[in-house]
Amino acid sequence: MNTHAERFIGSVRRELLDNFIIFSYNQLFSLLKKYVFYYNNMRPHQGIGQQTPEGYNPVTKGKIVKIPVLGGLWNHYTRVAA
Repeated sequence: MNTHAERFIGSVRRELLDNFIIFSYNQLFSLLKKYVFYYNNMRPHQGIGQQTPEGYNPVTKGKIVKIPVLGGLWNHYTRVAA
């Protein structure tokens, strides 16, 4: 389990903390909550075939919209019903 924890902490450091200046505990807590949601629901993982841990049901019809993640640090693209 230590390798999984080290991998996650490394991802948090590289993908989140290296891009923000943290001023308070509340700011850090808020960013971490948003990152964990992004990590589990939107971010593809190479080890599980570019899928997300929470699963993904592709939508084939509808307009493609951009959802900014963490203030626009990343963007998630999805389809919405027309």
